[in-house]
Amino acid sequence: MEKWFVFSLGITTIGLLLGMVYQTVSQAADRRKYPPQGQLIDIGGFCLHLNCIGQGTPTVVMDAGGGAPSISWGLVPSEISKFTRVCTYDRAGFGWSDLNPSHPRTSQQSVDELHLLLTQAEINPPYLLVGHSLGGVNMRLYASQYPEEVVGLVLVDSSHENQMTSELWRRVRMMSWFYQVLRIVSHVGVVRLIGEMNLLPMLKDLKRDIHKYPLAVQTSFDTFKSFCYRPDYWATASSEFANIKKSFEGLQSVTSLGSLPLIVLSQGSQDSQMSDERFQRWAALQLGLTEKVN
Repeated sequence: MEKWFVFSLGITTIGLLLGMVYQTVSQAADRRKYPPQGQLIDIGGFCLHLNCIGQGTPTVVMDAGGGAPSISWGLVPSEISKFTRVCTYDRAGFGWSDLNPSHPRTSQQSVDELHLLLTQAEINPPYLLVGHSLGGVNMRLYASQYPEEVVGLVLVDSSHENQMTSELWRRVRMMSWFYQVLRIVSHVGVVRLIGEMNLLPMLKDLKRDIHKYPLAVQTSFDTFKSFCYRPDYWATASSEFANIKKSFEGLQSVTSLGSLPLIVLSQGSQDSQMSDERFQRWAALQLGLTEKVN
C-alpha cells in the first residue's frame, strides 16, 4: 500500500510539472502569436492595454461587459473610427492588460484605473462613454464622478443595480466559485487542454455561433481563446463576480446624471432561454435607465 501511494504521488507530481511546463510554454507562444493591437500603458506598476483609432472629437471610450476583453466589440470601433477617434481598452486582468491583484475588481476600481489610463496616455476629454453590461455600470459611475470630462453616454444592454434576484445571486456565487477552480487548474494547463478538445462550455458555444459573424470577427476567436487559457483571466472574472454587489452599491449615490445626453440600447427580441417575466422586467429596468437624466 505504501509503495502504491508513493508511486501515485510520484506520477501526480510528474503530471503537475508537465502541465506547468505545457502551460508556460504555450502561454509564451500565445503572446508572440497574438501581440497587442494597441499600446501598453504603465499606470503605476502594471500596464493596461489601450487601442485608439481614428481622428476627431469627442473621443469615444468603450468598456466591454463582465469577463470580456476589448476585442469583443468586434467591428464596432472600426466603424466609429470613420467619423471620430475611438478608444477601447482591456480592464486589468483581461485581454492584453496586466493583472492588478492588489485590489478587488469593483466598478470603482475600474473607474479609477480608466481615468488614470486616459491621463497617462494623454487622451484628453471630452469623452463620449460607451459601456456594455457591467461596462455600463462602470461608465455610469465614471460619468457621475467626472462630469466635466463627459459629453455623452451610451449604454448597451447595461447591467442595472436592481436587476438581481435571489436566483441570480445564487448563480453569481456559483460562477465566482467555478471561475476560481478554473484559475487554479489553468496553472497546470487543464483549461487549455479541455479548451483545445472543445470541451470548455463558453468556448464551445462561441465556436458554434462564430460563423454567424463577419470574417474579421471570426478571426479573433483564437485570440480570445488564448486569453481564456490564462490564470489571470479567471482570477479577474471571479473577482468581478464576487464584487458585483459592491459595484452595484457604488451606484446608489448616482441618482441623476443631470442633462447628460444618454442613449440606451437594449435587446429587442427575447432570448429563448429567458422567461417572459424576466424579459419584461429587463425591458423595464432598461427604460428606467433613461430616468437617470433630467
